[in-house]
Amino acid sequence: MEIQIEIADKAIVAEDFDVLMGIYTDDAVLVIEPGRNAIGKNEVRKAFEAIAVYFKNGLQVKQNGLEILESGDTALVLANTVVSGPGFPATERKATYVFNKSASGIWQCSIDNSYGHEIIGKNA
Repeated sequence: MEIQIEIADKAIVAEDFDVLMGIYTDDAVLVIEPGRNAIGKNEVRKAFEAIAVYFKNGLQVKQNGLEILESGDTALVLANTVVSGPGFPATERKATYVFNKSASGIWQCSIDNSYGHEIIGKNA
């Protein structure tokens, strides 16, 4: 699973959206910002393409610590995710990710919430 997260981070930085989409389930949910989600690979891809432009094609993502809790074919990943870019100072987020193991044994991200608990109350 750590390898999948590392592949995803590198693909985000390289803007290799084809590789990145291989990390996500077909019905994945990406928290774009609190109160706004992309649902499904098509929307997730479009969101990452827009995020790349927003960060002036210089988005940097890395993990500064992970804790993984597995139960069968589901895993909860708690991460200290560091996000930065040109004109955007490094910010550490307490991210929450959910991964599911596919029938072929590959871990794929079904929920990508880099904002963690910050999303609570944003839809109220």
